[in-house]
Amino acid sequence: MDKDLSLQSNPFLTRAYRYVVTPSGLYYLLALLVAVLTLYPVGTLVVASFFTGRPGMLGEVTLRGYQELLTIEGLWPVLLNSVIYSSILLCIGLAVALLFAWAVARTDVPFRGVMEVLIPIPFFTPDLLTGLSWVMLANPHNGLLNQWATRYLGYDGILFNIFGWGGLFFHSSFSAIALMFLLLIGFFYTMDPAYEEASVLSGAGKYLTVFTVTLPMMAPGILGASILQFIRGLEAFENPLLFGSPAGIYVFSNEIYRMVNYRFPPQYDTATALCVFLITITFLLIYVQWRVIGPRQFTTVTGKGYRPSRIKLPPAVGWTIFVLFTVYFLLAIVVPTFQIIASSFFKVFGIWNLDHLTLDNWREVLGEQRVMVGLRNTIVYSTLAGVGVVILSGLIGYVRVRTRHWLGRAMELLAWLPWTIPGIVLSLALLWSAAIPPPPFALYGTTSIIVIGFIINALPLGTRTIQSAIMQVGQELEESARVHGASWLRTAGCILVPLLRLGITATFVLVFALSARNLTIPILLYGPGQQTLTIAMLLYIEEGLYTTLSVAAVIQLAIVVGILVLERVTRPRSEE
Repeated sequence: MDKDLSLQSNPFLTRAYRYVVTPSGLYYLLALLVAVLTLYPVGTLVVASFFTGRPGMLGEVTLRGYQELLTIEGLWPVLLNSVIYSSILLCIGLAVALLFAWAVARTDVPFRGVMEVLIPIPFFTPDLLTGLSWVMLANPHNGLLNQWATRYLGYDGILFNIFGWGGLFFHSSFSAIALMFLLLIGFFYTMDPAYEEASVLSGAGKYLTVFTVTLPMMAPGILGASILQFIRGLEAFENPLLFGSPAGIYVFSNEIYRMVNYRFPPQYDTATALCVFLITITFLLIYVQWRVIGPRQFTTVTGKGYRPSRIKLPPAVGWTIFVLFTVYFLLAIVVPTFQIIASSFFKVFGIWNLDHLTLDNWREVLGEQRVMVGLRNTIVYSTLAGVGVVILSGLIGYVRVRTRHWLGRAMELLAWLPWTIPGIVLSLALLWSAAIPPPPFALYGTTSIIVIGFIINALPLGTRTIQSAIMQVGQELEESARVHGASWLRTAGCILVPLLRLGITATFVLVFALSARNLTIPILLYGPGQQTLTIAMLLYIEEGLYTTLSVAAVIQLAIVVGILVLERVTRPRSEE
């Protein structure tokens, strides 16, 4: 009653209230929230690059950060290393992924069904986990492979050294191959084979047709996938940190981390300037992709019915491709996973003797505060991020698909903005943006800013997944419910959400898994008692506690695998 009287006594509040509670008003509030989440951190980072201060204290206006980058010791070595790393990684990933995708989709290569399922797995497996395993296996100081070479082969020296360019390309290539395979396999499946058949009938051989017809027809898809992989190389953090930093190789990501964490005083102005430079590069690459691909039409699937034909490979060629896949999967998944699990059950790292089998490592870790707090935080943060992304993406997708409001398209573009922001850049941007507002709005040093970082980082994936699910659901049932007097909220809760349960579940699982494995977001944001399992693992490797690290890595892997298995088990049978 008092609320109604207050509104009636103030005409401005009355008009504002009536406007806000309308659908259009709610759309504007939602758009404001999305803009704050995506634009505010980036804007704050850009502003901070022109000041001398630290998070929470801007200091004086300066161009010192940009001036230091333009020196011979500043930007150029980092830029050169980043371009070399991203370019060579792109070449390796593209060459192998094209071979695998072509073999699986267009040939009779042995066990192609198994290959199609297993090739993408390294993309979903944490690089930190498998990377730590290879550090334990092949580091030059006490790597397991070097210990075995000395003990059993009598080799006196360093046989394997995972640190440096070799190790960086070796381990990074696995996830690059997996990602590009996922991006390219669909093009091979959906491309009309009529052009290839015409080429063969004209006298060209099967393999010549691949290079003169198939690959040129796939040029748009290859270009798009290549740009995305190049950007992913520029923003990579775990691999350069594990394999590049010990050898003095610095790219954008680990150089930003070094400026903030290992320089005294921390070079926030130079780090933020480097972040702005990196964001500019990623924006330009995305713009090039839109300009080259966006306006053009490439027809590879026609209205005429067809069934993609398969090339019959000579047995030697088919089995060679399968052997290459086997080596890839063993090195990417089987060897590092087995090593991590096995090392967690031995007393001394590097001594695999049955007499040294023990559960003491597990008892010690399960009773240690760092791991248990990290486990709890990982589950809580990832769950909150999953729920937050589902709700926010669902609302954005609904406005985009179900309404004709111009904000739907605007919010979709804003939701995709974090795709162009590397994780370490987003972490530094959140560090600045959380420290500037006055209390009680300052989130600096709180767990909330880590969860918000996870939500922003996963928003592009969540928006695309939920939006696709909404597009597959007809509007007839919703319209019928409204005709019979149901409110929008009840219609959404009783009709739309149940129909979207598979899309909602898939989004939550993906966000949970990606957040649980994420290192770049919390690495600059965590405080005492706020560390995740990935942070705990990084601290263990810095301390050289490899047996303890193995246990923590197994727990982290179990969380990711467990949530994926749970999603599979709870999926309705009729939907599989």
